[in-house]
Amino acid sequence: MVERYSGLQARLHDRLIAQRAMKLHEHIMTESGLTRLLDQPLERHLLDVGCGGGQAAIRLAERHSHLRIVGIDLSPVMIRGACRRARRRRSTARFAVADAQALPFPDELFEGVFSFGSAKHWPDPARGLGECWRVLRPGGELLVADATSDASPDDVGNFFDFAELPGILKRPMVAVLLRRMFRPARPVETYRRIAQVIGMPPGTVSRVPSLPVFLFRTRKPPV
Repeated sequence: MVERYSGLQARLHDRLIAQRAMKLHEHIMTESGLTRLLDQPLERHLLDVGCGGGQAAIRLAERHSHLRIVGIDLSPVMIRGACRRARRRRSTARFAVADAQALPFPDELFEGVFSFGSAKHWPDPARGLGECWRVLRPGGELLVADATSDASPDDVGNFFDFAELPGILKRPMVAVLLRRMFRPARPVETYRRIAQVIGMPPGTVSRVPSLPVFLFRTRKPPV
């Protein structure tokens, strides 16, 4: 789960998976309260860590013209696709190739940091989450969500339904997803320990109800 995507994997993810995941992204943003905060007409600088093809960042920039969004990804193929998509849609979102575990930004630059579906690929998640925390301003908002190995078959089935994938494929695909995507991921307890070591507030890490997803959701304490 920690290898960099090949060019083919990146293209397949961008074309077949990313758009299906957008509904889940929006659900998590809304349920976590982040959408409500971003609706406030205040200029905020946001970082999308592991942005893939840029779909989530571009959608946010289109909906919220007061946001200044930067997306980073380790895959040059993904970033080239994100830049093309942004130009085509005349988006203000900006993208760059960068490593989540060594973010090329100064401390406390962003009012918000979010990441969907990327953490399972980080060889050292403590380092990646520490970097997210480092570049977040005091009072800023953190939202990180990804697969968890604690997922049950029912959770994965709910994920399948949520993404509106073809029902005729559900039974075999749930088995494949459970084996290839969720079981090789990390358990929620790993992320709870990381949050504690970094010094994040209690209750930062939780499970998304009825879905095979862990959630980091917190606000960095003001100075």
